[in-house]
Amino acid sequence: MDHSPVPTATDPSLEPPPAWIESCDPTTGTCWHRVRAASPTDVGGHVARARVAQVAWAAQPLARRVAVVDRFHALLVQRRRDVAETIRREVGKPALEALATEVAPVLDHARFLVRRAQRTLARRRVAIASLVHARKRVTLLREPHGVVGVISPWNYPFMLAAAHVLPALLAGNAVLLKPSEHSTATGILLAELLHEAGVPKELLVVVPGGAATGAALVTEGCDAIFFTGSEATGRRIARACGERLIPCSLELGGSDAAIVLEDAVLDVAAAGIVWGRFSNCGQSCVAPKRVFVVAAVHDAFVARVAERVRALRVGDTATDAEIGPPVNDRQRRVVSAQLEDARTRGARVAARAAVPDDARYAIPAVLVDVPADARVMREETFGPLLPIVCVADEAEAVRQANATTFGLSASVWSGNRRRAMRVARALVAGTVMVNDVLSAAGIAEVAHGGTQSSGSGRAHGVDGLLACTRTKTLVDDRLPRHEQPWWFDYSDSLDAFIALLHGTSWRSRVAALPHALPVLRRLLARAPHAERPLPPLPSPSSSARA
Repeated sequence: MDHSPVPTATDPSLEPPPAWIESCDPTTGTCWHRVRAASPTDVGGHVARARVAQVAWAAQPLARRVAVVDRFHALLVQRRRDVAETIRREVGKPALEALATEVAPVLDHARFLVRRAQRTLARRRVAIASLVHARKRVTLLREPHGVVGVISPWNYPFMLAAAHVLPALLAGNAVLLKPSEHSTATGILLAELLHEAGVPKELLVVVPGGAATGAALVTEGCDAIFFTGSEATGRRIARACGERLIPCSLELGGSDAAIVLEDAVLDVAAAGIVWGRFSNCGQSCVAPKRVFVVAAVHDAFVARVAERVRALRVGDTATDAEIGPPVNDRQRRVVSAQLEDARTRGARVAARAAVPDDARYAIPAVLVDVPADARVMREETFGPLLPIVCVADEAEAVRQANATTFGLSASVWSGNRRRAMRVARALVAGTVMVNDVLSAAGIAEVAHGGTQSSGSGRAHGVDGLLACTRTKTLVDDRLPRHEQPWWFDYSDSLDAFIALLHGTSWRSRVAALPHALPVLRRLLARAPHAERPLPPLPSPSSSARA
């Protein structure tokens, strides 16, 4: 499931479900992996079996689950090049880029979870400040949801799947993983590594398929859903989860803004924004998709960007190319339509990269003089287009950057840290980077997610681990033979007791003390019948007569 806008006529939910899922190399078009699609009935059976396996998994000491993730980390280090090559063949990005932007972040994430899980998921005592509840001993527990459904996309098929699968398993859940139909082999490889590390096969199941299979994760009984994909699909999932009253976490892409201020180091800003926009063929949810440059440096910045874009190597990523083709022809057509829309509305192409004479490729292009109503400014552009907009000053840059329904991430480029942080705080986004792009989404300790139409919920960090649990509160009264002062029967001493606790001056609190004494005595006094012995149980014969 991609992040690009989905026209109603080609809504995947309206297409018949496939019988087989094939993985095809975007560069050559060769299909090299084939697996049977899971039907909704299959999903229901997997949920039932996973629910049984989850009970035993959750009953294990947390240390054993941590050890499994630690073994997965070691296996991934050994198999890292195999994983990168699978990603390259399936989605077209260079293997070295896959190593840097997918495998390395998953290694960091696994190590973070191994180090932090015990502390984060441990039962915790809560101190009670109010005298009303001074007798209470409160313990917070973190319990697994049960069976978790993870629906992951194709653009970062390994990292974005692992971001939810690893913490879900560690927290004691079973997981049903539905990879994108364009990256099923990568999802299967992730599961195989975890199975080899010690995760039971019925506890983590890959369910290949299209939209109908993804919908079945909700309708067939999963207890929580983690989805990364398009806004349109995310809204449907949110409604379906709402009907069942189960939690869902949604990362729905964005139209991320980059602001280049006049005091930015322009060579650094140009290098970073070109990499952030065009790596993975522009198919990154946190890529800078709208660039706002202060007028004083606009022309100089565009010149630097244009020089770098013309030098990009586009082609077969099995060789030395830096950028491959879009994942499929549909993506290429959507990006081409957005480019033509911008040109029709007056935008100019300031620079292009050279591409092979092959219809599979999208041309990386830089656009200037882009009007606000162009599709590349209103929609998420999931391909190699970089619109650059000239703005008068910092205030206008912030205003235009926030003129979107999305709110995933953003970046600010400036040589003045204090100024950059001020601008960053003014931007509506889940994450704002200063003098860098993309990498925050892969930092294990940093919660990743958006706001507004970019979704809700977080992955990575402590927040991502806690999202895989539900909180249970245990409240234990340490004086079980004593009644509570707010039980029947009521008296005005309750009002005085509240005044004693919350009076706005020490005089009012002292004045309330004598009137609050009945409540205080009741708070500490034993119940009048606490010591009365229990009556004997009636004999079976007397019980029958009664």
